[in-house]
Amino acid sequence: MVNIYRALEGLKETSKVYMDDQYARILESTIINVVKEKGKKAYVIVDKSIFHPRSGGQPNDIGVIEKEGTMFRVLKVLNVRGVLAHYGKFIEGNFNAGNKVKLKIDWNHRFRVMRLHTAGHIIDYALKKIYGKVINTLDAFHGPPKAYIVYDAEAPSPEMLHKIEKEANKIVKENRKVKVIYATQESLLKIAFNAPNLDRLPPSEKYRVVVIEGVNGIPCTGTHVKETSEVGEIKIIGMEKLERGFKLFYNVL
Repeated sequence: MVNIYRALEGLKETSKVYMDDQYARILESTIINVVKEKGKKAYVIVDKSIFHPRSGGQPNDIGVIEKEGTMFRVLKVLNVRGVLAHYGKFIEGNFNAGNKVKLKIDWNHRFRVMRLHTAGHIIDYALKKIYGKVINTLDAFHGPPKAYIVYDAEAPSPEMLHKIEKEANKIVKENRKVKVIYATQESLLKIAFNAPNLDRLPPSEKYRVVVIEGVNGIPCTGTHVKETSEVGEIKIIGMEKLERGFKLFYNVL
């Protein structure tokens, strides 16, 4: 079994193109290393990537890395101390360090995740409107097959759930702009607003904040749509009371 953490020691951090260009579907890159596992399975490391790893409540991208005569199917993406390890299997051929390759993400999967993740931020705001305060989150998963957010609050009534859904879709229809702003620790509180869990943020020289115009600014490394209308209709599809807080299940149509 490969110890991928040890195998990637000393490698330069991957340039994460998705942080600034969330709509990039294809990217030319260079192979840095290939860490073989069993059979045709391997970890592929490139100098720059459009593949988002599983992190921050967002599932990883899937897709392929290819060059003439070689195709590698990406099934998982890990962020190991800033280095992205693309895990999957060779369908044909092989890579060597220095090879020029093309990265292609499964756009249908990515765009659905973008819609779900932005919807999650909008739902955070809708809860603030209904509860009268920002509600911290305990867990989240912004992807198929069943997106959810765990909130640290008393479970809402059916009437409140209806109001939350209505408030969320109001923001969708208003077509608010969504943008990424980078903040220092000193400027963070001027940029981040209506954001859950701010008191739990670890110290950092730079924060990436996803700002939905007039709604909220949340520190987040995920991928999002450019305008709230791209989210589509938000549906609250269920709620589960937990020992602490509640889990809200949602979807986008």
